[in-house]
Amino acid sequence: MKEVVCAGDSITRGLASANYVSLLRDRLGPDGYRFVNAGVDGNLAWNVLQRLDEVIACRPDAVTLLVGTNDVNATYDARWARHYRRQQRLPATPSPQWYRRNVDAILDRLQNGTSARLAVLDLPPLGEDLSSTMNQRVREYNTVLREVADGRGVPCLPLHERLVALLPPGHRPPPYEGRLGLALRTTFQHLVLRRSWNEISAANGLTLLTDHIHLNDTAAAVIADLIAEWLRTSPPRRS
Repeated sequence: MKEVVCAGDSITRGLASANYVSLLRDRLGPDGYRFVNAGVDGNLAWNVLQRLDEVIACRPDAVTLLVGTNDVNATYDARWARHYRRQQRLPATPSPQWYRRNVDAILDRLQNGTSARLAVLDLPPLGEDLSSTMNQRVREYNTVLREVADGRGVPCLPLHERLVALLPPGHRPPPYEGRLGLALRTTFQHLVLRRSWNEISAANGLTLLTDHIHLNDTAAAVIADLIAEWLRTSPPRRS
């Protein structure tokens, strides 16, 4: 059995977002892969760094890392920065420089504490207006992420590129306005009203994101495709 740990935030946990880890279990479980979901809602890269002991304890054959959306979102305004510092008990105000240090520390710890193959995924858009200030920041953070991964010889799977390619020509999405309430409503609609993530996304005028932050079924399938392609290209050793 090959143990794969998927580390990250709510996009990985899959409660407020379509669950790509479940898709991977369905696809690759019969081929001898076991997937551990190590996603925690609201986490920034620093939070993932603090809980790597539980990842290492899994003795993984492979680890994927998708984290940074909350690092970017925390820069939306001072209110969001305060929210994240309080909720996630952060010791510093989020910034690209702090993100770089934390991602580098995560990869260093995994490379020295496990024999696992590693891959990172770059960050999805934050809102679907690619010209927005927040998406300019997403691109900045993705540049940081790729530099760190490249410096450690870790592949960076092109999630952002794959998702952007799926946005329709002339797409005019509503702006992302940094409102937490929309995320709570979409989760309620899915869990209680049993609406699909794609239905919720379309009702909000979006193509891939449900609430400007989390992913619908189409977008989650892109992550599953990327990770499955990576695992199949050079599968980890059998434990």
